[in-house]
Amino acid sequence: MNRVRWIFAMVAALALAGACRDDPTAGAPRTGRLTVRLTTPNTDDGAMTFEVTGAPIDSVVVANPSLVLFTRRNGATIVGAVAGTLAGGAVVTLYVPDGGDAAGYSARVLEVADRQDLLRGSLAGYALTVTP
Repeated sequence: MNRVRWIFAMVAALALAGACRDDPTAGAPRTGRLTVRLTTPNTDDGAMTFEVTGAPIDSVVVANPSLVLFTRRNGATIVGAVAGTLAGGAVVTLYVPDGGDAAGYSARVLEVADRQDLLRGSLAGYALTVTP
């Protein structure tokens, strides 16, 4: 029985020794989320298709629960459509392995429709930015 206790004590000591460091997160990627923000010149946007490319993306969710989101993955690119009352600001949230790497992602608007489902003739003034 003493031998079992000794083995258990040694395993516990080794586990604790590995866990006790000054900074256990030093050099480790920070998991987190990034926000995709929309800049729009209009006040009556109702739907938008977009793409986000870059480092791995674990999942994508709407930033505003009044919006509806559809996505598909194409390699390292997420192609999405969001519908609802779109306004400038946060549109979707990306859950990513490294929340400190916003510069490693890019997003662009593909198409926009107004609330009457008419496609915009121009995307001038539209932009998407990825921010921490």
